[in-house]
Amino acid sequence: MTRRQIWGIAVAAFVAGGALGFAVAVVQEDESPSVTVGAQRPAESVVPTTREGLVDAWTAELRRAGKELPPGWEALTTDEIRGRYLHQRMVNAPAAEDIDPAMGRPVDE
Repeated sequence: MTRRQIWGIAVAAFVAGGALGFAVAVVQEDESPSVTVGAQRPAESVVPTTREGLVDAWTAELRRAGKELPPGWEALTTDEIRGRYLHQRMVNAPAAEDIDPAMGRPVDE
């Protein structure tokens, strides 16, 4: 055999091996776990995005607490109003005892 024939056989074997490997990879079943999808987020935020909406929501939360808008609130930036609205919303949130009065009792009772 000549060098050219040996190289030809080597290249043909290499190509055939690559083709066989590709065929096996394509046919082989994928054993990776299926992809899971988490809960979808709401399409719209529950927090208003406009200044007017934030002022309305903040006013409603303050009324629930028996308060009014502070003097000079008009000078606040939209981000400051958003922060105060979210804070008031947290303050107005019910405590665990208000939701379930038995929540504080020991489990074995």
